[in-house]
Amino acid sequence: MGAKNVRMKLIQAIRFTIIIVVLIITSSFRGESYYTIQVKITNIRNSKGRIQLQIYKDQESFKKEEPAFTKLVTKEGNMSGTTMHYDFKLPAGTYGVALLDDENRNTKMDYGVVMPKEGFGFSDYYHTSWSRPTFSDFSFVLKGDKSIVMKIRYV
Repeated sequence: MGAKNVRMKLIQAIRFTIIIVVLIITSSFRGESYYTIQVKITNIRNSKGRIQLQIYKDQESFKKEEPAFTKLVTKEGNMSGTTMHYDFKLPAGTYGVALLDDENRNTKMDYGVVMPKEGFGFSDYYHTSWSRPTFSDFSFVLKGDKSIVMKIRYV
């Protein structure tokens, strides 16, 4: 019976060692780090529709209007006066956030004769020019939690 006890204790010690090694190995293979982006949206003219946030990774995707991610945020219940807040998470990287105040919920910018009928904005950049901004105007490097302000412009 003594040999059987020693054998059982040896098996338990081996199992315990294997579990510890597996835990150490898996904890060293950390997944991608995700960080919170806290968005403060200001100058919203009404509570109709929703805010459409489009997240771009480079100039080419912005030029082609092909965002890496799109977030649709309902205004109702999320606004305080003309301001709202929205948080989301992204992995580390370079991003630029463009905003559309999609008042009629058709997921696209509506135009009058030439000018946009709906509001737009960019991460930490208030665009006043008549030409389109470049990605570098509103891009940022995400390597930790970040707060951005997006002031909507209506033309």
